[in-house]
Amino acid sequence: MPFDLLVDEAAVLPLRAIAFQSLLLLVAIALEAGFLRQRLRLGFQPSIRYAATLNLFTTGLGWVLFLGLEPLAPPPLRTQIISYILFGRFYNNELLSSLGPLIVAAGLGMFFLTFWLKVKGLEWLTQLLGQPIAAARASQLPGRKRFGDLQRSQQNRSNAPAHALAVLHANALSFSVILMLLLLRYGLEVSA
Repeated sequence: MPFDLLVDEAAVLPLRAIAFQSLLLLVAIALEAGFLRQRLRLGFQPSIRYAATLNLFTTGLGWVLFLGLEPLAPPPLRTQIISYILFGRFYNNELLSSLGPLIVAAGLGMFFLTFWLKVKGLEWLTQLLGQPIAAARASQLPGRKRFGDLQRSQQNRSNAPAHALAVLHANALSFSVILMLLLLRYGLEVSA
């Protein structure tokens, strides 16, 4: 009996969405690890560990937040969410025409929330491990000779810690590449 119940419940697992989320996680971890390694002067393994831990942390927390807020959404929006997660396309209802601005706003909100969680997660992780990141300040990074003085004067005015700037740039890079992959995926499906 318990096995039959498990099979019945597993029949609605969005395996396609899970596989694509895993692929996007691998892309984000690889990109952010390279960026953190370069900007924070970390080794290969620590940068991969930090990037993997931060991305898994934010993804897990994002799914928990999503699953907690999804039941509170109005029925037309819930239909769109379920249709997108299970089938990879939006359902044709009265909300379809106004979905664009909602997606852009949700994407921007996710970007800033993810950035904040990654910065805090990196701080917590380094405190937990007792290994503070010995990162060079942005003003110490090599710059072009022509613009060196201008860059140094602008970077010296920046009060942001080097790890926060590195996480911001890494997060922006991974979000941009993921957006391009999503556009390619759904652009190819629409044209096919």
